[in-house]
Amino acid sequence: MIRTRSRRRWASSQRTIPEFFSRRRLTRLSESAMSMSVAGITPSNANVPKQKDPHLRECEIQGDIIVGLQKDEEVFVFFKILDARKFRKVLRERLTDRITTTSSALARELQVKAYKREGHRHRLPLIGINIGFTHAGLETLLGAAKCTGMDPSFMAGAAAQAAALSDPVDANGNPVWKPAFASDTIHGVLLVAGPAREVGQPGPAETEASAIVALFGNAVAVVDRETGITRPQRGHEHFGFLDGISNPGVRGITPRTNPENPNQGVPGQDLLWPGAFVFGYPGQDPDKPFEEPGPEPHLPHPWMRDGSYMVFRRLNQRVPEFHAFLDAQAAALGTDPALLGARMVGRWQSGAPVMLAPLQDDPLLGADPARNNAFEFSQDKAQRRCPYGAHIRKTYPRDDLKDPGTLGLKDPEGFVQAHRIMRQGIPFGPEVDEATEETTTVQERGLMFVCYQTSIVEQFEFIQKDWSNAPSFPPAKMRPGGGAVTPGHDPIIGQAGGPRQMDEPLPNYPTGSVRSTLDMPEPFVVPTAAGYFFMPSLTALKTM
Repeated sequence: MIRTRSRRRWASSQRTIPEFFSRRRLTRLSESAMSMSVAGITPSNANVPKQKDPHLRECEIQGDIIVGLQKDEEVFVFFKILDARKFRKVLRERLTDRITTTSSALARELQVKAYKREGHRHRLPLIGINIGFTHAGLETLLGAAKCTGMDPSFMAGAAAQAAALSDPVDANGNPVWKPAFASDTIHGVLLVAGPAREVGQPGPAETEASAIVALFGNAVAVVDRETGITRPQRGHEHFGFLDGISNPGVRGITPRTNPENPNQGVPGQDLLWPGAFVFGYPGQDPDKPFEEPGPEPHLPHPWMRDGSYMVFRRLNQRVPEFHAFLDAQAAALGTDPALLGARMVGRWQSGAPVMLAPLQDDPLLGADPARNNAFEFSQDKAQRRCPYGAHIRKTYPRDDLKDPGTLGLKDPEGFVQAHRIMRQGIPFGPEVDEATEETTTVQERGLMFVCYQTSIVEQFEFIQKDWSNAPSFPPAKMRPGGGAVTPGHDPIIGQAGGPRQMDEPLPNYPTGSVRSTLDMPEPFVVPTAAGYFFMPSLTALKTM
């Protein structure tokens, strides 16, 4: 990953994170009450939310959207529908009853917890199945009249949005992706998740995916197949950082375990209204405090109720190049590669945020879900702890837009929460081969990025275009003593079609700005495929 000396220095601070720390644990509210009781919190001294949580139709909502499928390995089968009539028949009669719903995903979460309490070391052989369709796929199944008025970017397709997202494109503006994704040939995606495979054997998820494809026979043609697999350092992406810490909670699903704040799940995990991720429920109003319910997202057609838009992106991570860059730049700047990487991400590899551990890693903090997300950026107005351009500050600015005059927002934090997404991705590719890949990538690896929302335009695309890719975001930032700051691009996922910069790579805690700039000539993350899908409810799948 990086030069041997640096890698050993980094490795000394890393510890294996238990699986239940590296995933968001979503269980029923009754279990939340039980955990509060165990902690000595009774209804009389626990904060009670002012707003009543909505009741979600858990048996209708596909399981990956809010809770996530249990996954050591996940297979994505991208297909084209050749015989719509036969496809609908097989979907109704052979597959729909096997779809993993939110209800079953929640039950599996409890099952896994109980299994671990019994002392089992291996994982349960659980298979999860979900399915989604592109706009072209829905038109093939439902007819064009039932697919009007949907999200504009969804209707246009991911390939049409590539240039706007600053993804690699050719001279004609066409995405430089895997060929199957650069056209409109994909009609749908089958998600099959399961336990890890045995060495030299096909994985259970792969076997199940092949069996499902066989059910459809000549009604479909497989266009592409991708496989994600969790890394040995579970919960960590290929650059080495603990991932998925700041996913939001969902009212009506996520238990409240923060006695100090009834509008959070674990400390720092704000509870959002389910309409941000699933149609048919109150959503987030950007002009109101996030605690207040907003209107239900526009529902062009009744069949979309309890469904969600899924964004898929295959992101290559240039891991050797990233760590070689850290080594070289840290030496030039007179700092440590681990610290430089932490400032670029906003967290240490352990998951500890630089907001709470600005100068050195704190693995115990990183492994503690009750502490590793409990901070706000308004506590750091001069980027003394966390650079304005750090990945986690760009993609989720929290309360960072409250500075006077910033954007003229009616409710700055409500505005931020209205643009959240629910991430459910998984790494792909082999570990770095240190013998052949010390500074240059030989084998592809990265992240199968997956997120869910009710507006691709206002959620995923907004975060990527208006926050990550925008050098001036967050806006109106000043240095101590005066002088405007240009935060720069998100150094991890920001796309610019060329060289990028980030302000303040050197630690300036606690004295203030040192006014330095980090130049990044090449991207560390390169999109190589993408697709926009709609994940229908169980009723919609049964009545197609």
